[in-house]
Amino acid sequence: MKRILFLSTFTLLFYFSAFTQNHHSDSVHIAGIIQDVFDGMRESDTTKMAPHMHSDVKMQSLSVNGIGNKVSQLTGPQGWLNAIANNTDAIYDEQVDNLRILSDGAVATAWMDYKFYLDKELSHCGVNSFQFIKVDGKWKIIYIIDSRKKQNCH
Repeated sequence: MKRILFLSTFTLLFYFSAFTQNHHSDSVHIAGIIQDVFDGMRESDTTKMAPHMHSDVKMQSLSVNGIGNKVSQLTGPQGWLNAIANNTDAIYDEQVDNLRILSDGAVATAWMDYKFYLDKELSHCGVNSFQFIKVDGKWKIIYIIDSRKKQNCH
């Protein structure tokens, strides 16, 4: 009986340890993707961004104002990537804070607060939610939604 209890406990601890290591590895990798995307945006270099996006990626924004919330149309990334690729004057600097990542090994969510600076001036702030799926062993962004507000960005 002691042997069965020992083996059961050992197996459970081994499984939990493997799960924790995989979750940690996924979280580190996903955080690196987010860093690449925002570095690419700051540097106007879409070659750092595009490889992390699934071919069916969708994007939306929610503008938060005093009258009510306005949701953008669901789009692909092309408008965003074109704006970044064609940017020659401004610096688009999205500063991320309070990053939280949840993953089950095939699907993951990254939730973060952000402040967006146009050059060095604060433009807006809000929350980003990135949804990821694992395709052929690689994490890809499948959906991005963000909220945007101009007030209370401190």
